[in-house]
Amino acid sequence: MINSYYLIILFYFPNVLTYDCREICNLTVYVYENLSNDQLQWNIIDLLYNRTLTSFPFEHYQYSLSNPSDYFEIESPILKFRLSELDREKICSKIVYHDHECSLQLQIFTQTSFFIIFKLIILDINDWKPYFKDDHIHINIRENLPINYRVQLPIAYDHDSTEYNVDYYKFINDDPVIQQLFQLEKFHDELRLKLLKQLDCEKTNHYQLEIIAIDKGGLESNVLHVNVTIDDLNEFQPRFKQRLYHTHIPEHTPISNTSILNVIATDDDCYDKIIHYSLLRDISNDVFPFEIDKYTGSIYVLHELDYEKMSSYRFRVKASNLDQITSSIVPVVIDIIDINDNQPLIQINILNDYKSINSNEDNEEFMINIKENIQFGQVIGTLIIRDNDSIMINRKISLKILSCWPTKNSCPIELDSGIRNSDENEKTSIGSTNYLIRTSRQLDTEMGDDQYTIILEARDYGDPPLSSQRRLLVLIHDQNDCTPKFTQSNYQFHFSESTPVGFSIGHVNAVDRDLSPSFHRIQYKLADNENNHIIEINSNNGSQVSADSCLSSSIPISYHLVKDKASATLPFSIDSRNGIIIVVRELDRERKAFFQFFVDSFNHKTHQASQTEIQINILDENDHYPMFDNSIDNAREQYIYINKSLSSKYSHEKNSIINNILIAHISATDPDEGSNGLINYYFTNNENYAFFHLYSNGSIVLYNQNNLQLPYRLEVYARDQGSPVPLNSKESVVIYVCDALKRNECPSDESSEHQQWLLGFNGKNQIKTDRVTANFYLGSIFIMISILLFIVIIIVCIVWNLIIKGQIKGKHDHLHGNLSKLSTESYNCRTEARKNLIVSDSLGDSSPTMTSIDGNHRLKSVAV
Repeated sequence: MINSYYLIILFYFPNVLTYDCREICNLTVYVYENLSNDQLQWNIIDLLYNRTLTSFPFEHYQYSLSNPSDYFEIESPILKFRLSELDREKICSKIVYHDHECSLQLQIFTQTSFFIIFKLIILDINDWKPYFKDDHIHINIRENLPINYRVQLPIAYDHDSTEYNVDYYKFINDDPVIQQLFQLEKFHDELRLKLLKQLDCEKTNHYQLEIIAIDKGGLESNVLHVNVTIDDLNEFQPRFKQRLYHTHIPEHTPISNTSILNVIATDDDCYDKIIHYSLLRDISNDVFPFEIDKYTGSIYVLHELDYEKMSSYRFRVKASNLDQITSSIVPVVIDIIDINDNQPLIQINILNDYKSINSNEDNEEFMINIKENIQFGQVIGTLIIRDNDSIMINRKISLKILSCWPTKNSCPIELDSGIRNSDENEKTSIGSTNYLIRTSRQLDTEMGDDQYTIILEARDYGDPPLSSQRRLLVLIHDQNDCTPKFTQSNYQFHFSESTPVGFSIGHVNAVDRDLSPSFHRIQYKLADNENNHIIEINSNNGSQVSADSCLSSSIPISYHLVKDKASATLPFSIDSRNGIIIVVRELDRERKAFFQFFVDSFNHKTHQASQTEIQINILDENDHYPMFDNSIDNAREQYIYINKSLSSKYSHEKNSIINNILIAHISATDPDEGSNGLINYYFTNNENYAFFHLYSNGSIVLYNQNNLQLPYRLEVYARDQGSPVPLNSKESVVIYVCDALKRNECPSDESSEHQQWLLGFNGKNQIKTDRVTANFYLGSIFIMISILLFIVIIIVCIVWNLIIKGQIKGKHDHLHGNLSKLSTESYNCRTEARKNLIVSDSLGDSSPTMTSIDGNHRLKSVAV
């Protein structure tokens, strides 16, 4: 590199460096580019003289190029540059000229043996501006990158040599924010964009940079427009506009593309704003009735809704970004509004005594069997109206007898809900769901009560009202309730004493109005046995015949109870003359229902004796009231504590367990037998049936907690089904149903001497009993008095037995004396046969007598 002084000289006068020429002569010339052609001519002879500094006659030589040249031509002795301009960048474009010289070299021959090597070195001037290949570029920089982070940028190009190449880069933007955020950094042959601060896409997501390059000669390049986009970092999660989404829709909402609810979430990230929505639920897809649009958050109805299956849906909606890295969840509550879409259903519960074998709750026609002698007002079953719609829809439900066919008699049954209407002809009770089925009058098959078809109609008062019907087939069975009646009030028959044995002396006739053939088949018998040895009657047709001769009536026979330990306490005595057994003391079937003893008969003429066994069954009479058990489980007052809030909470998950809570089990006993001892239980207040079921086994179940106000008082009484008059219990059982969380509101606290009950939300009963011992001394006194009374009764019974035995012995001796006197007297054989006849049908109580001839032993069975 030459100094500036020499550059000035070379700029105007080409400098030629020559050396001693022998075989090869080297000539080197320095010139600046862009000289005109007249300045690019050289005299070879002058160059050689300057080279040798001698007077050698170089002008006598002929000079020529060894090879053709694109850049030079020679007109001896003048060497010329052929091109119109000397452009260093064009000539040396293939040379890395920043580090190497740009030169042209050629060989010149003479006639002698030496040749000339000419070398033209082209010096650079700052004639090129820096330039960027692309005016506009786009780069992406992610937000929150660290300070001093560097981004590669394209460099500017300059064809000048290193001396005049690019010196530096700078922003030409007037925005001071860019100067604070970015810095241009030239490092070797690279251009870098350096970050001075962290970028935030949420504040600014785009920057426009304008950059120029300046070379060492001060020339400026074109403007490079850099479009910088700040890439978003997913640092914000989606955010819902509401903390809870809640709506109400009717249960008949159709399945359609109409949105019932729209959840909206936003994202504070600057680019990642696309949000996808999804449902989070605990119910399977086949049951869950909703779906959500993945892109809009609109919720639609997918399946049909049913308030009775599910009244409220609680689920969650998840909003997440495309990358699924961040998400948010919001609860959604959709309440189903009930509509009147369920018709009321009639549930029939018939007592087993009246239920038909073929009856089934699912059958369209329900069959009931009752007897015509059933008591007026007798409860034969219950009806329950169930409507699956909510109470808000069905505040009123009614049941009525729509028709009762045939109509020749009034309907044999009535519905009793405890609520009476002003119009007695309207068999409708509004507001009740429990009904008792009672007989409405005394039935009589002989008066046309045979079979009735009854249509029941249950109706709600929704909008529109719905109704349902059930058919009852009531079969009334004939009973043996008609007494056979003779066609005449008095029969008189005359026959002589010579009438032979077995001769028919007359005929009696009776009729029975019972409808059943088995009930109006009549049998005849004599009302007393005084003259049965003379007259016999055909039990089937009522014809009378002479049974024996007159002499047979004079045979005296006496009857006596066989004396043993059992006969001493028998409540019976026997007439020794005619064998009639008489009741001498009050009978109590509940104490002893069966008596068995023996009777001796003695024939005073033949002196033959025989013995027969008597069996007496005591028929039951409804003479006992139902009595509640005195055990601790059935005290006169009970206190039931239920946790109502927990029951309501779990009612949606375990509906069948929580909504049917066993409150208590009461038990009463009636010593009477059959229907006389069959007990039913009833609430004193019919309004209790709106919340509680009282079953025939004494179980009390809470089935409806809606609008139930605690504490609640239940009073229960028992009634048997005795005939002719049913008896109620003298005492009632009072049950207080209390809130376990508000014990102070109950009429009595847990320190009561009665039984305490506590029901947990799992439906199991836990019994707490607190037995009171304050009445211990009073109980002891009562026991002592009872023992003393028992001893007095035993003494009285012994004394009474001794007196009775003395009286019987005196009568027996007197009877023997009379018989001895009668054996010597004569008898008048004209006897008028006046008989009192007892007529009974085939199924009546006829006191059958079984006689065994062998051994003169008779077995009699008498029903009293």
